[in-house]
Amino acid sequence: ILNETLTAGERQEDREISLRAGDKSTILRASSSIFHGQDGEPLGALMVLTDITTLKRLEMQIRRSDRLASLGTLSAGMAHEIKNPLVSIKTFAQLLPERYQDSDFRETFFSLIGHEVDRIDSLVNQLLRFARPAKPLLKPMHVHEVLEKALLLVGHRLYQKDIKLTRSWHAEVDTIRADADQIEQVFLNFFINALDAMKPGGSLTVTTEIGTTESWPTALPDDTGEVREILRVSVEDDGSGIKPEDVAHVFDPFFTTKDYGTGLGLSVVHGIVQEHGGQIEVESELARGTSFHILLPLVRFQEEVAAA
Repeated sequence: ILNETLTAGERQEDREISLRAGDKSTILRASSSIFHGQDGEPLGALMVLTDITTLKRLEMQIRRSDRLASLGTLSAGMAHEIKNPLVSIKTFAQLLPERYQDSDFRETFFSLIGHEVDRIDSLVNQLLRFARPAKPLLKPMHVHEVLEKALLLVGHRLYQKDIKLTRSWHAEVDTIRADADQIEQVFLNFFINALDAMKPGGSLTVTTEIGTTESWPTALPDDTGEVREILRVSVEDDGSGIKPEDVAHVFDPFFTTKDYGTGLGLSVVHGIVQEHGGQIEVESELARGTSFHILLPLVRFQEEVAAA
């Protein structure tokens, strides 16, 4: 680290060093800088080492606790969602022997079994997508085209609820490398959630814009320090909003503020965006509405897109 500091002529910050002596492991955080003489010439380099072993251990415990909490939520949600259709099937099955001659009852029973089995099958498929998301097939694509396709799919609901739709395509370049079907699923999920949250006559605004890791410093962080371009897609509604204490949990499996649904949709799309090297940010205010910002790495390769 000292050699790098002297060679590069610049300070090195927050480098982690792991030292092992027998069964004991120590983690140090190293920062170095050059010190100069009165004439401004570098005289050498200074390095400060901080023992962060306890801190890293605490971080690991917190992550483990978070995983256990998520597992508990997942298990409880699974039990609840699977138990409901099973209770319906069991109730009708218990009544079947004494009411088998009732043709209306038999018809209702067979219809209910099919419906409830479909519910369980749908839940299992969502769980599989959450637990083992499909590897994205990355190809050049235009985000605006996928947005328009997803908006077309919810067009009937927009019309039914008399929702005012505003498109603001500020991004002069909208090319990314992504799985178009998966990204469409992401946009569609956010559009449906927005429609569910809004009363008739509401407003839905979909915006695209280009920024960088400098203009949005919390977005898509990496260790290179290189400034990268980001395409941000914002979906804003004027619906019921989300409670402040719930915002941090919107991507947790089985967490939902609706009276229906499994609460897996946002968990799945969050995983998809992460698989694409992206990030989702949430802003919400009760009774004012919610904004979801999907940030994805922008790729400028117009020739490749045109040839795809």
